[in-house]
Amino acid sequence: MIEVAEGARLTLGRLFELWGTPLRPGRLLSFRGRVLAFVGGRPWRGDPRAIPLSRHAQIVLEIGGFVPPHARYGFAKGL
Repeated sequence: MIEVAEGARLTLGRLFELWGTPLRPGRLLSFRGRVLAFVGGRPWRGDPRAIPLSRHAQIVLEIGGFVPPHARYGFAKGL
């Protein structure tokens, strides 16, 4: 879980840049292979770096076999 300042226009790609870790359609951290992305349980079509970091966004990144994303996540009050 990460916290993003209100009004910030960040993407998942920018977050990985800040962390100094690779994220590309064929690489996630030290893992290589097709990166599948899901936002709110729905497949993301396109480059995962373009995923916007928005309030209560539930983002899942996978390499390899399908792992069903959680149906929802319970955010604490005030987040």
